[in-house]
Amino acid sequence: MTLPKYVITPKGMDLVPAVMGLLQWGDRYRADPEGPATLTRHRGCGAHVHAQIRCSEGRPVQADDVESIPGPGFRVKPAQ
Repeated sequence: MTLPKYVITPKGMDLVPAVMGLLQWGDRYRADPEGPATLTRHRGCGAHVHAQIRCSEGRPVQADDVESIPGPGFRVKPAQ
């Protein structure tokens, strides 16, 4: 019996960074003493893969360097 091959959709590909971030958090804080159940590595070179936040200029960004500002869809609700 041949199982169907999973093909990830573009929407799924966009979710990969979030899933990798959660996996990385779990590996750090919730893994068994023996280590994580799953390891992620770069198929091309075998190096460990980790999630990282970068700005649109490609620079690494730490959590305390992130600020939130109103975006184009921001609306102020009228006072009631």
